Amino acid sequence: PEDLRTSVRAPVHSDQAIDELKAVVRKLRDLDAVIQVLEWDEETYRPSGAEQCRASQLAVLESLRHELLASDRLGDLIDSVAARASLTTLQQAELKRLMRLRRIAIALPEDLVAAYAETRSHCLGAWERARADDDFARFAQAFGPLLKLIRERAEALKLGDDLYDALLDAHEPGMRRARLDPLLRETGERLRAQVPRWTEQTRLYVSLKPRGAFAEDAQREFCLALLEDMGFDFARGRVDRSTHPFTMMAGEDDVRLTLRSSPDDPLRAIFAVLHEGGHALHDQGLPTTLRGTLLADAPSLGLHEAQARLWENHVGRSSAFWAHYFPELERRFPQALAGLDARAFQRAMNVVAPTLNRVGADEATYNLHVLVRYDLEIALLGGELDVADLPGAWQERYEHYLGVSPTSAREGCLQDVHWALGDFGYFPTYTIGNLYAAQLIEAYGRAAELDTELAGGDLASLRGWLAQHVYAHGAALDAEDLIEAATGERLGTEPFFRRLEARIAELGA
Repeated sequence: PEDLRTSVRAPVHSDQAIDELKAVVRKLRDLDAVIQVLEWDEETYRPSGAEQCRASQLAVLESLRHELLASDRLGDLIDSVAARASLTTLQQAELKRLMRLRRIAIALPEDLVAAYAETRSHCLGAWERARADDDFARFAQAFGPLLKLIRERAEALKLGDDLYDALLDAHEPGMRRARLDPLLRETGERLRAQVPRWTEQTRLYVSLKPRGAFAEDAQREFCLALLEDMGFDFARGRVDRSTHPFTMMAGEDDVRLTLRSSPDDPLRAIFAVLHEGGHALHDQGLPTTLRGTLLADAPSLGLHEAQARLWENHVGRSSAFWAHYFPELERRFPQALAGLDARAFQRAMNVVAPTLNRVGADEATYNLHVLVRYDLEIALLGGELDVADLPGAWQERYEHYLGVSPTSAREGCLQDVHWALGDFGYFPTYTIGNLYAAQLIEAYGRAAELDTELAGGDLASLRGWLAQHVYAHGAALDAEDLIEAATGERLGTEPFFRRLEARIAELGA
């Protein structure tokens, strides 16, 4: 019948299609930027009473984004451009990235997209209140509906027999649980075997931890000066406070990071600024040739996380770094740091000891915290674990991997924001990032004298090398291809364990 015939869409000339496709990409990037700014505002300045209207706003914007990506017109444009034989390598890479985004959009019903955006916004607000009041039941009430939508998304995006693969792929394109699981298990088992020895070797440095009052305004001044030394451009970014530190890019000239601090521990803010600063340097360092394209990004969260963990651990925990920066910290906090020198301060921050908090964990035990979350989110996704039973399961997993047990939900399963945002499959990228970071810093060490540079306050040389070998590619290469090009190796564990062993040995030298 005439009214049931499928319409025949008009073909698009390839030259016209390229120009129109560029305009669509610009519109998509602008939509993403607006969503990012609203989400940044949610965690920084949004009034507590504005939760409902913000959830509605985000649902509308996510629906518009979904409509754009799933539209027939975009499909026609992609087909027309893909048929050209003269596409450059960068055009092919961007088209591949756009086709991936479109595949995801087509797989997700629009009502699910809107419901997911609105529900996660409500869940974020519930998490913040629950964390402040140490009230898991409040979080569970909001998280239950979100978990249901996370499962629906995983089903819609299913890539194979394992539901988790679709969620993992969203953060680490191409990674599958069949490959990830052995990597995480190997890392975890080796760490569980070594951590007791490293704990014993570094136990005597616990007493060197500074004790005193560290004015938070002075901490912020130190952190902002450090961020400037790292090369952060404050004309193209800003720094704010949030419950959980994060970095977001609302455009190549709008990169924002947040920090949090503690009045009795300056390292919380210092490591946060090194970590988030590493993310921010990547985003500000993307080449101008990629501006306005989908390639102005990192190829994966693991690769992006590697930038943060490289600065936090391989720079910020080194004795050479503190040989230069401790006098400046001491100048700001003479009483709290009385009796300590740079060597003692650096030894204290590298003590290996199982604790309850992931963000504040030492370099060695950090990945065991990731394993806890990996195990639990797989169980939650598969229905083997009910939301109500999460605190007990969290306690059991911490006892298994780290030998410690939380006494409250705040220091347990409410410490991270990720699940409140629906980010299943995100936590493993931290371990992937740790492994990539070790590979990158080892490669840099073959070309430069990092300790000499850090002791002289030179952070620009390392940043320049990263700009050449990492930032310059944006998302044009897959993450592992980029790492192989920069280091000569694909993802592996050996550089990570070599760096850890060297760190422990250096503390006792």
